[in-house]
Amino acid sequence: MRVPNRLVRPSKLRVRAPRVPIDIEVESKTIGTSAAYSLITEDVSRSGLLLVWDREVKMPFNVNTLLELKIDVKGACLERPVSCLGKVVRRESADEEGRGHTARLGIQIVQMDNTDLSNWEGCLSQLERHFGVEQSNKIVGA
Repeated sequence: MRVPNRLVRPSKLRVRAPRVPIDIEVESKTIGTSAAYSLITEDVSRSGLLLVWDREVKMPFNVNTLLELKIDVKGACLERPVSCLGKVVRRESADEEGRGHTARLGIQIVQMDNTDLSNWEGCLSQLERHFGVEQSNKIVGA
């Protein structure tokens, strides 16, 4: 029996940090390469990003790929972009057959320097207040 590949949110038991829905441009590239790709966030959290790829070409990143990321390259909510390393932990195709070029990537932030981390957490705190997300509501998976 074939199970369709659907765009499904993880169960609440797997959510580690509250998500904030916001469109932020993120420049992404595989470590050590010069080819950068522009993706848009669907939502962000303290632990990572959900990025959307909607292009004419196939998604270049697979699960477990390590990426160099520049978050908010257009300055939508930060004074300057923050840089970090991220790991693709989930990749979902919008096409049930897996043929389409629209995909979503779950990115776990694995490394960020202290200055960028401080700026990113400040931005997230403001967004969480704006969207009514409270840290006390954090759900930690089993």
